[in-house]
Amino acid sequence: MVKLAKVFGYSLFFVLALMYFTPKVALYYFAEMQLKPYGVIVTDENVVDNGFTLGVKDALVTFKEIESAKIKDVNIALFGIYNKVSLSDITLASTAASFVPTDVKTIDITYTILNPLNIVAVSSGGFGEVKAEVNLLEKKMLLKLEPSKIMSQKYTNTLRNLQKSKDGGYEYAKTF
Repeated sequence: MVKLAKVFGYSLFFVLALMYFTPKVALYYFAEMQLKPYGVIVTDENVVDNGFTLGVKDALVTFKEIESAKIKDVNIALFGIYNKVSLSDITLASTAASFVPTDVKTIDITYTILNPLNIVAVSSGGFGEVKAEVNLLEKKMLLKLEPSKIMSQKYTNTLRNLQKSKDGGYEYAKTF
C-alpha cells in the first residue's frame, strides 16, 4: 500500500512539474508563427508565464494587415486532458461596428478529452450570448446566438443573415 502511494505521489509530482516547467512562452510564439501564413498577426502583447497558465496582456490582432481587435487579457491553461483559453475585454475594430457591437466581454474556448471531437466556445458581449461548437471530425461549426436588446434593435441586417431557431435565438452553421 505504501509503495502504491509512493508511485502515485511521484507520478503526480512528475506530471505537475512537467506542466509547470513546460516552456509556455516558447509554445505561444510558435503558435503565433503558425498563424502568420493565414494572415493573423498578434502584436504589442505582454506574455507572462504564470506557472501552470500563460497570461497575455494588451494584444493587438490584425487579420490580413487590417487591425481587427484589441484584447486586454488572455489566459491560456493547457493541461492535456482539459485545455482552456479565456479572453476578456475585447474591442473589435471600428470597421465591424456596422455589423455587430464592438465590445466583447469574454470568450472562453474549451477542449477536453472527455469530448475530443468538439471544441466549445462561449462568448458574451454587446451582441448578447453566443455558444459555438466546432466538430473536428465532420468539419462543421454551429453558432447559437441569444441576441441582446441592442443587437435586436440596431443590427437587424446581421440577424437576417442568421437562421431563427425555435427557441427565439439565432443559428449559423458552416462546413469547412
